[in-house]
Amino acid sequence: MGRDIIIFALFVDKLKYPVNIGEAMKFAHIADAHLGAFSKNPRLRDLNLRAFEKAIDKSVKERVDFILIAGDLFHNPIPDMEIVRRTVEILKRAKDEGIRIYAIYGSHDFSAGTTSLLDVLHTAGLFIKAVNYEVNGDKLRLIPVKDDTGASIVGISGLSSAAEVEYFEHLDREYLENIPNPKIFTFHTSITELKPSYISDRYAVPKSLLPKGFDYYAGGHLHERIVSDLNGAPLIYPGALFGATYNDLDILNERGFFIVEDFKPRFVKIEVCKFFKRVIKADGLSAKELEEKLMELSRGDYGESVVILKVKGELVSGRVSDIDFHTIRENFRKTALDVLLNTYALGSRERRKIEVIGETKEDIENEALKKISRYGFSTTRRVFEILKERKPEDMVSRDFANRLMEQMMEILRELREEEPPPKTPGSQPAELEEKRVGRRTLFDFGGG
Repeated sequence: MGRDIIIFALFVDKLKYPVNIGEAMKFAHIADAHLGAFSKNPRLRDLNLRAFEKAIDKSVKERVDFILIAGDLFHNPIPDMEIVRRTVEILKRAKDEGIRIYAIYGSHDFSAGTTSLLDVLHTAGLFIKAVNYEVNGDKLRLIPVKDDTGASIVGISGLSSAAEVEYFEHLDREYLENIPNPKIFTFHTSITELKPSYISDRYAVPKSLLPKGFDYYAGGHLHERIVSDLNGAPLIYPGALFGATYNDLDILNERGFFIVEDFKPRFVKIEVCKFFKRVIKADGLSAKELEEKLMELSRGDYGESVVILKVKGELVSGRVSDIDFHTIRENFRKTALDVLLNTYALGSRERRKIEVIGETKEDIENEALKKISRYGFSTTRRVFEILKERKPEDMVSRDFANRLMEQMMEILRELREEEPPPKTPGSQPAELEEKRVGRRTLFDFGGG
């Protein structure tokens, strides 16, 4: 009789507090939230945050055991404090429900010489960094974090300029492969065989460098949803929850994350707005005719959608600068959440002869840059100075190239907040289904 009462009490408790007693392990795999992206566009910034909120709320509703964030939770290592406040509120909902949260650095979360906000949130107990390690000779031994479900979570973070790629060759694979199952390997790096064809990411690793024997491989960094496997175990990139760049908004079709139950992944779609996308061909039109066509289109009702227009072709007369794009954008914004107007592939048969006058070489350069710049004089001048720079005699070519690349990438990051970058001509999204350790290493950050 006493035994029956105990069983009945457990049953009632199960109804009141539905935990996964005796059920399969269940977790959420989220990546590339990029909270704080679109900082100069409050509407898109808030939509991005809303997508993250919906993913966390769905995870709570599904009663997952834990949430795994595979990098790039934030768009910057030290984001805007209002974004931080709202993020903490969202994550706390899950924590208050007894859901554990694990995270690794993404390439945007980490900056050399700077304490990342992830370190602060980890110290505050909001989540656990799944990045532990020790150095054993020339081997990098990743130490697992043990979850209450019995699963071991092993993480290797993404670094700026994909510096972590070199460390995959130094992983202590024998140690990792001997960790008892169940176990999850999480990373924030491109896999050579899986990255979409339009991504020219030379910092990628082949599948063969991933440790074998794990039950699930939780990827981050690639913003498209990619489903693959490694020796039969799921190898998944959930993709961005909303997008971090205007190019993401254009390319991505479905956005979301994965609920993984008994290591079987199920995609959960996240939608916070509609997208209206259209390609406008300008071949055979004059500048005035194209302007009229765009004006007419701009007067439609877009029902709180984000409008993405690509205008391409060659005008038979008039110049691109003759078109009143400002008024066209403002018309769209009367009903649309925002409009992204890409005119990179729009040209004209008319050519202007650029004449500049200056007393010095620098004056002539400045005047020429002002006339040809599409991004503002200061930006064009910065690029020009970078390209003029000569390699110091005491610097090796590789370090010099990396320095120039970092400077150019910083400019690109700034421009992506303003306009969508041009897409590689002729490229299309791919269907779903590579040294020694340098001076800055994984051993310098993220452990413990």
